[in-house]
Formats: sequence, C-alpha cells, structure tokens
Amino acid sequence: MDTMPSHPLTPSELIDQPLPSPHVPAACLGFDAELARRLALAKARLDRLEHDPDSRDLSALGAARIEFAQASRAVADELLARGLG
Repeated sequence: MDTMPSHPLTPSELIDQPLPSPHVPAACLGFDAELARRLALAKARLDRLEHDPDSRDLSALGAARIEFAQASRAVADELLARGLG
C-alpha cells in the first residue's frame, strides 16, 4: 500500500512519477519539467490577476493571458514532438 510522503512533493517529483496505466502514451512519460513549471506559474499568475478585485491593471492581465497561451502551446508542441497526437 502506498503511503503519503512526509514532505510535500516538488513539481519535478510529481512529474517524474511512473504512471500505472499501460494505456498511457509513451509521450507522457518523459515530460519536460521546465515546460510544466512554466505552464503552472503562468496559470497561477493568471488566476491571481483574474481573481484580484483590486487589480485594474489590464496590461498585466493581458500579458498573463499571453504567457499562459504561449506556455500551453509550448507544452502541446512538446507532446506532439514526442508522438502524442
């Protein structure tokens, strides 16, 4: 039986965990941690700006949306390059 680790997992530990399903494409097994980190940070920043009622910085919000779109595209490009799709 698996037990919970005593310390929080780092993003690279979460990404590098073996996947139990034999139906998971090989493209997902070697996912680039830097791309995942970029996407997660972009999403966190976008969420923070979208949910901040005091923020009226539309320029920052627009830039966050662009970065999230670019990070998403980079992840998708990487997965396609690895044969998924």
